[in-house]
Amino acid sequence: MEQREWPRTHDELQATPIQVRVASVDQIFNPMDPSPLEMRSLDLEVADWIEEWAEDLDKDDPIVIEVLVADQQFSGREEAVASGIHHHFEYREWQVGRQLHKLMREGRVSLLIGLVAISVFSTAARLLGDNPSGMVAVLQEGLGVVGWVSMWKPLEIFLYEWWPIRRERRACRPPQPGRHIQSAGRQARLGGGPREGEGRQRRLFGGFQHRRIPH
Repeated sequence: MEQREWPRTHDELQATPIQVRVASVDQIFNPMDPSPLEMRSLDLEVADWIEEWAEDLDKDDPIVIEVLVADQQFSGREEAVASGIHHHFEYREWQVGRQLHKLMREGRVSLLIGLVAISVFSTAARLLGDNPSGMVAVLQEGLGVVGWVSMWKPLEIFLYEWWPIRRERRACRPPQPGRHIQSAGRQARLGGGPREGEGRQRRLFGGFQHRRIPH
């Protein structure tokens, strides 16, 4: 599913709802998932498209997802699509949050091991005394280096590894009330908008606002 329309500027990205354009509702979800529509996982490309767009948003405010479906098979399935999108990102937020929790726990354990290691190696270096022998000096220097190297892993976690995962979790936050799903006919979608004289019907369902452009 190639998305041929996307925001070209930063301001447009911030002001425009996340738009997913598909030919049919079935393209939104994983075709190999046998679960009911409202519990089905999203298609990988659709999920990546939404997450990448959401990741670039400046604020943590609830985002707007707008799904434009070209065929006439969307009516009556709005609640299922809304629930499916919500459940997918609810699970993704939990999944990435658990990954972040595990990484921070690994960082704390690594920090403890590193502190113990650097203390042990520094003490061992001091116990060698001030022997002027070249071999002893090399050994002392080596113990000091090994002690500081043992701090490499926790420093890498706490300085670099945690924030990309936190940003990913932010992009995976599930839909909130006020998100939009829009169903558009093929002619309206490909033509860039509804034909003159066409009306719109609006109704709320499951926290989503559905805007259908009839033919």
